[in-house]
Amino acid sequence: MVTLASCGVSYEIVPARLTVEDVQGDSLSSVTRAVGGFLIEEGFEDLGKYKEMISLIESDASMPERLKREQLARLERERTYLNERHHLRVVISDFSAGVPPGIHLNYSRLSDHFVQLDVSDERSGGFGSYGLRFYERLLSRLKQRYGDFVRVVAAPPRTNEAEYRRVTTANTIAAALGWSLAFALPLLITGAASYYVLRGLRIPRLLKQIVFVGVNTWLDAPLPFPAAFIFAMPAPNLFAFPWTSMDYYSRVSSYAVLSFPIALLLCAVISVFLFRKEAHGEPGTNLVD
Repeated sequence: MVTLASCGVSYEIVPARLTVEDVQGDSLSSVTRAVGGFLIEEGFEDLGKYKEMISLIESDASMPERLKREQLARLERERTYLNERHHLRVVISDFSAGVPPGIHLNYSRLSDHFVQLDVSDERSGGFGSYGLRFYERLLSRLKQRYGDFVRVVAAPPRTNEAEYRRVTTANTIAAALGWSLAFALPLLITGAASYYVLRGLRIPRLLKQIVFVGVNTWLDAPLPFPAAFIFAMPAPNLFAFPWTSMDYYSRVSSYAVLSFPIALLLCAVISVFLFRKEAHGEPGTNLVD
């Protein structure tokens, strides 16, 4: 079970759990290939091991050695698949060589050699309709291939639409406020600076507006940036300077396709008000069409 917290309302993610029992040696490779292939067909991305977390734990001198060994033992056995479009996550844990000391599983097992699959729908309010259908497809595929060796440890939690609406509404409001602050505060600086420079230039008013909109949209459009290890917050694109990490932009593309157009529209409206006087005899009027 995972608890997600943000500037809005936190909520718990309770995964469904399946096991494929009596898995050893070559059969482990068969299971991972079969499950991995099915997940790729379903639109999942293979993220592999959580290398960033492993590196962080290995370098954490303050963590007790016993806890460090337990966490590393767990992470080294996990492989994660993510379907970002449908907010689904599948974590495959390899216990084909047995459960190492320090890892405590709160369920009984038919075999000491097995593969565990945790299926999570990361929306609030339990599994949604798509998540439930995906779970049924995955379970059906596993049963077709492995029959009675497939065991349902925990079924998907019941859908709670009231909880989904409550959390979604609160977090949407919080996200809008966070975006607004992340956009407005830097705009006070970059907007004032660009306006001061542009108003003294003897160029057409329309060109001033275009430059103002382009510069401030690019610098101030909020994007998600990590504020802690598992927490991200909106901050202006200025923080991504020198803007050469295509990997970063590809990961935040779903956020950027909304953030940049909204920032562009707001900058355009602001530019109309800032430079409107130039049509009535202010500096640069003689070059305005």
